[in-house]
Amino acid sequence: MEPKAYPGYEYNVNLYRIIAEGSDEERAAAREAQRRYISAYTKPEGLKMEDLTIPGGDGQPMALRVFTPAGLQTPAPIVMDVHGGGWVGGNLDIDNYRCIALATGTPCIVVSVDYRLSNAETHFPAPLMDCYAAVTWLAEHAAELGGDPTRIALHGTSAGANLCAGLALYIRDHTGPNLSLVILNCPPLSLRNSYSKRQFPQFALNTNDKRDSAEMVFLGNLNGAVPSYYAFPDYCTDLELLPPHYIIVGEYDTLRDDGLRYAMRLLESGVPCELQVAPRVGHGFCVVDAPLTHWVHKGCCASLRREFGMEIVEF
Repeated sequence: MEPKAYPGYEYNVNLYRIIAEGSDEERAAAREAQRRYISAYTKPEGLKMEDLTIPGGDGQPMALRVFTPAGLQTPAPIVMDVHGGGWVGGNLDIDNYRCIALATGTPCIVVSVDYRLSNAETHFPAPLMDCYAAVTWLAEHAAELGGDPTRIALHGTSAGANLCAGLALYIRDHTGPNLSLVILNCPPLSLRNSYSKRQFPQFALNTNDKRDSAEMVFLGNLNGAVPSYYAFPDYCTDLELLPPHYIIVGEYDTLRDDGLRYAMRLLESGVPCELQVAPRVGHGFCVVDAPLTHWVHKGCCASLRREFGMEIVEF
């Protein structure tokens, strides 16, 4: 069956195919469409966006971006957002629109993390340790932001979702704040050749040499060894005692089955988990400013309200 895109998401579904097979003009147009969606956002009246610097995982300066809606009652819950980009790309700017949606729709304080990107010199566990440094800093300094250290949630997309899942496991096994909810949007959670990867090869962004893939750059090339489950959480054999999760996958995403499998394993382990399969869309579909994305974000806000003990309202 030829996949048919959800209306408004045609470029999203075909983006990787265009990048791999399209003309220079088609690739330029697709990238421009993606850039336009990511960079276009409306800052609501009174909402504050402030950047600050804290010590990262190795003590290096690391930026955070804090989104605080107007009229927010304090102490307010906090959502830490971790952006995507395949561990090797992305920055604070690509999640501005998403952070605003979560901050105003919940409402809450949203803090985005500028973790170190992976390259030949920097790789796992550095990005994860940056996220760990950020969430522990938020718990310790919540009052300075007007936040509540007992109500902290994680939200991540793609590589950011991977880091959030690994961070939840790391906090469970070590020390850190109690997490109210972990939201994973289109998460890569294993290196397995799942059915969805075989089902939709035309939507995969592949490299000619696996050693050059984003996964191997992130891992520092394990030469065939099984990675740490903090790097790819589906390799963890025990998921008990994790906080509640909310997992979102796209029907046409090659990573779809990673999220489906992890959700079932969480439920089997007694961990509360919501699962949303977004129809007829591919990986990272929430970059598209269209009704399906708005619905997903509203669902995230509703679940955050529930876990934060806030009033449940229509959405």
